[in-house]
Amino acid sequence: MAQIEQLDKNRYRLTGQLNFSTVTAVLTQVHALTLENEVSFDLSMLENSNSAGLALLIELITDARRQNRKITFTGLPDTLLDLAEMSNVKHLLVN
Repeated sequence: MAQIEQLDKNRYRLTGQLNFSTVTAVLTQVHALTLENEVSFDLSMLENSNSAGLALLIELITDARRQNRKITFTGLPDTLLDLAEMSNVKHLLVN
């Protein structure tokens, strides 16, 4: 299970697991949020993530760009950073 917690008007925290069984629900939750033009997601409390989690982050970046919104991620777990580096997309996640 993964959850989104709002920290303030433009900062959110993702907790739990980002994997094949949770990313669709997380994407639905994010789409239901009213996001500011600049938004940040803290991922430091994620317990587990895999390539589906990486795909979700890339989808969030794509959505943000389509809407002329700036999105950043903080506290990226090493597993996601390693996957991003192996996939040659780390530059998308790290600003």
